[in-house]
Amino acid sequence: MARDIFIKLAQAAREQSEEGDFPCWLLADILEIAGASERYADKTELIELLLSQVQEYDSHAGAGCFGASVGPGTIEATLRKIMQR
Repeated sequence: MARDIFIKLAQAAREQSEEGDFPCWLLADILEIAGASERYADKTELIELLLSQVQEYDSHAGAGCFGASVGPGTIEATLRKIMQR
C-alpha cells in the first residue's frame, strides 16, 4: 500500500512534465525519490504532501487567481525535507 504512493508520485510527475512547463530539475529529484521507496518509506506523510503538490503544480502559482496552485519553490522545499537524512 505505501509503495503505491511512490508509483502515483512518479506518474503524476511524468504527466506534469509531458503537459509542458514542469521544471526538469524537479522531475529528476521526484523520480529519484519515487524510485527509492525503501529509502523513503518512513517519510510517507511528506511523500503524500509532495504528490498533492505535484498534482496541483502551476508555473503561474502566486499570480492572480491561481490560489490553489503550487509553484516550484514549494515543491523544492518539500523535496529538501524528504531528502534530509
